[in-house]
Amino acid sequence: SSAASAVYKRQATDRVALKELLNTLSARERTIITLRYFSDQTQTQVAKSLGISQVQVSRLENAILQRLRKLV
Repeated sequence: SSAASAVYKRQATDRVALKELLNTLSARERTIITLRYFSDQTQTQVAKSLGISQVQVSRLENAILQRLRKLV
């Protein structure tokens, strides 16, 4: 149906936009966002993976999300 087609086009557009936003991040920042929001890891799990504290992950994540919101 045309409604389904419109939804598919919107999702494709959203995926492209998300990829472009993620590409504005450094590798470390992209890793943090990917682990947190696409791999559903906790800040503590991300911190352990990166060898930093949970507090650092929290601060970095907040700063990254704030920057991304300004770009949208």
